[in-house]
Amino acid sequence: MWIIRYAVAAVLIVGLLGFSIQNTSQKVQITIAAKHFYDVPLIFVIYIAFCIGLLFWFAISIIQYFKMVSQLSEQKKRNRILTQEITTLRNLPLEEPDEKAESGQDQEEGS
Repeated sequence: MWIIRYAVAAVLIVGLLGFSIQNTSQKVQITIAAKHFYDVPLIFVIYIAFCIGLLFWFAISIIQYFKMVSQLSEQKKRNRILTQEITTLRNLPLEEPDEKAESGQDQEEGS
């Protein structure tokens, strides 16, 4: 699975580089929060958009990492509790049927 992910990333990077090399002289106009920027190189705009996307990806990855760490600690705690329960059940003595109790029940039924 990781091979596919890296292959897709490589194709996207090569495509972005090819696109930017072909459009080195291209200038664009940008409006951000009511501010106008004129004659901004397209490669700069693409680079800034890429960096912003990386920051969002990083933030989401950090959140997912901490969620997984939390789930892992919960599972370890549950596993420890279940292991203790199994150990307790294994250490219980096996009870032999009490013959006196059975003979007492037989006598009551016979009366």
